Amino acid sequence: MSDKGLADALLQRSVAHLTARPLRDRRIIWMSCIAGVVLVLVVYLIVPPAHQNSSVLLTVVGGLGALAFYLNRRHAEDARLVKELLADFNERYDKLGSDLQFALAHRGDFEKETKLKFIRYFNLCAEEWLFWRAGYIYEPVWRAWENGMKQYSNDQRVLELWHEEEKTDSYYGFKFPSEAGMKTSE
Repeated sequence: MSDKGLADALLQRSVAHLTARPLRDRRIIWMSCIAGVVLVLVVYLIVPPAHQNSSVLLTVVGGLGALAFYLNRRHAEDARLVKELLADFNERYDKLGSDLQFALAHRGDFEKETKLKFIRYFNLCAEEWLFWRAGYIYEPVWRAWENGMKQYSNDQRVLELWHEEEKTDSYYGFKFPSEAGMKTSE
């Protein structure tokens, strides 16, 4: 499967089943569970005593509680993953950032090592974009990163290198911003 095919498969699967939720939304899980239990209890009390079954009631209430615990646990795991992703992406950028800034400050063609650093940066940007599209990176974080990318797209040497790299079709569908105001998101 090609990189593009893999990326499309990941995005289709992820976008359909995953939405990054801020941590404050975790309260909604518990409030929904409590509301569900109250609704079940009200229905149980309305049903004629001849049709009331305490084992069914306990099963439904227990199921709602289990669902709430599962959703809360999944939410905590997603938050942990987001933290790991942000730490990894920022650490990788920190290793490249000063060299990239230095390269922009100097005129003339990029040396081979500088080109390789920009290629690593393009890979980093594509990975950030892929996780943003999958819902793991929050919109304000992505916009900040995208604005950072635009500073590099103002340099013609970077754009030329990107256009060479783009032909390899190995960036999961990511498009580096090539003009001020152009968005990489779709």
